[in-house]
Amino acid sequence: MTTNYNIPESIDQALAMINEAGGQARFIAGGTDLMVHRRQGNENSPSLIDISRLGELQQLKIEDGKLVIGAGVTLHQLAVHPEIEKAFPLLKTAAESIASPVIRKSATVGGNLLVDNRCVYFNQSEFWRQAVGLCLKCGGEYCLATGGKKACYSVFVSDLAPALIALGASVNVLSSEGQKAMPVEQLYSNIGLEPLSLPEGALITEISVPVRPAAKTWFAKLRPRKSVDFTNLTMAICFDEEKQEVKIAVSGADMGPAVHCEAVPFNYEDVLKSLRKNCRMVDNLFYPRSYRRKMLEVYLKQGLSETGLL
Repeated sequence: MTTNYNIPESIDQALAMINEAGGQARFIAGGTDLMVHRRQGNENSPSLIDISRLGELQQLKIEDGKLVIGAGVTLHQLAVHPEIEKAFPLLKTAAESIASPVIRKSATVGGNLLVDNRCVYFNQSEFWRQAVGLCLKCGGEYCLATGGKKACYSVFVSDLAPALIALGASVNVLSSEGQKAMPVEQLYSNIGLEPLSLPEGALITEISVPVRPAAKTWFAKLRPRKSVDFTNLTMAICFDEEKQEVKIAVSGADMGPAVHCEAVPFNYEDVLKSLRKNCRMVDNLFYPRSYRRKMLEVYLKQGLSETGLL
């Protein structure tokens, strides 16, 4: 497959390039997810637009009571920044949980937020998928994980998203429709086949996170190894003592993030019931559904205890 590789000099030029391509192009920065999909035959856009050199996407600063993270900031830069460790330890922990030290030097914040959903029946070589039979996400007739025709249950696996959602972060999106700021959780459709709720050709430019001096946070990630592996369950919790409010965000458990926000005090069983309802797990990751559902309860209890809520 021949690929046109474009290097814009500004955000405006990048948007013009992708609009001109008419849905036949993809943005690329670190490429740690996109290039794997291309090698597996799951992504075949004829044109790539390299936004890794755009300075407008590289800012990382705290000003006016908020942290501003450019979408092109690498996970390594986020994890080692001294102000992040001091004011946002949840983000540092989440960033360091992703991939490996080498990959984090290329992978970007924006890329992790937009990482494609995963499933053991989808993230395989083209030869493997054709041998087993194509799933819904590959253009087949059935979800191989459930046997159903109606829905794809590929799993949302971003680890940075739950941390940002728990902290009440918003994301700035640019497209042909203009500029829009939205809560991070609104990026996602919770639909396996089309997991993002973004206009065609949209570009994330920055993420804003409010500074919360009175917040207690917690993070955990379930995976076979402590490096490289994608999540099988990630939970982030932020307890804002000033507002007396707790926000819980989960990935690795549904087609999009599962989010629960509750005033303190609360009933633990009601919170657990709500999260279980929003985490529609099936057997399509490394660990079985039964184990992941049990770990959801384990993480919730542990996280609420360590933030002083149980």
